[in-house]
Amino acid sequence: MKMNPAEYPHFIKRQVFLYETDALGHTNNVTFFQYMESARFELFKKLGLFDPKDILTCHLVLAHAECDYKKISRYDDVLRIYSRVSEIGRSSFGIEHLFVHDQSGEVMATGRVVLVSHHNQENKVLPLTEEVKKRLKAYQ
Repeated sequence: MKMNPAEYPHFIKRQVFLYETDALGHTNNVTFFQYMESARFELFKKLGLFDPKDILTCHLVLAHAECDYKKISRYDDVLRIYSRVSEIGRSSFGIEHLFVHDQSGEVMATGRVVLVSHHNQENKVLPLTEEVKKRLKAYQ
């Protein structure tokens, strides 16, 4: 996974809230997966992959998620969550995430997800359209 924020075409900023920390004051591990979800849905909005007023228009399901924790973040830290499309397949694509401490510039964590194009009503995998692939390539 690339570790240079300049190589990620999309990012959001997120302050760590108190309720997102554990008993030791660290950002809870589950919180990073929530941050990845927020980052990818902001990316999906930019890509026009769904109507934000109707979440059921998002025809993507999460097939895989992973996160590697590098440093401890805490309450009130501000993180930049960078995203890039890492690979595009026939019916799926990957997104890589880089979590960077806003003030220090240190990499706090890295993450990766794989999403699959899915027809919700018929419960079956669909191939990505050429239009969707074109939009995704703009964020590689």
